[in-house]
Amino acid sequence: MTALGAPLYIATGVLVLAGLAKVRRPSATAGALAELSIPSPLLAARILGMVEVVVGVLAIAVGHPVLWAGVALSYAAFTVFVLWALGDTSRVGSCGCFGREDTPATPGHAAFNAAAAAVAAIAVIDPVTLSSFDGSVAEALISTALIATGIALSITGLTVLPRVLNAANGNATPTVAEFSLDGPRHPRGT
Repeated sequence: MTALGAPLYIATGVLVLAGLAKVRRPSATAGALAELSIPSPLLAARILGMVEVVVGVLAIAVGHPVLWAGVALSYAAFTVFVLWALGDTSRVGSCGCFGREDTPATPGHAAFNAAAAAVAAIAVIDPVTLSSFDGSVAEALISTALIATGIALSITGLTVLPRVLNAANGNATPTVAEFSLDGPRHPRGT
């Protein structure tokens, strides 16, 4: 596998799992989308999740530059959104990236998204395919295990770590926008 393969597959795996989470639990993402005045935010959140899953799975399976461009553009858009959310915390407490209301926008989240966009953009120029796994079956299994570990650690770093750091610093869990049929609302009177 090329040096680009592991980080690319980790980023794309995170994209796929985040998409699945949005399809399964779209409310947090819908709340964030409602703050952008996106019409039908629940439906938009589910569609966004489905697009992430389809683009990510096809990019991994096929490895075509157009699909890697889809991964890069997705992460570039997410970077812009997270940076916007960081600048306007009064409106968006959670990006809803993983279908959870307690996934705050953090500088680390923006950095992860920007790095993932950059790695996928490189794959547009120098495509990575599953045939990049050259070597023995044992090497492929070890690479797959390491990529799965990287995906798990990335998701943990984006979801759990910010809450742990907030708690360690004596801060309450960030207030998040919740979505209801009446539109976004902010709990605890904020």
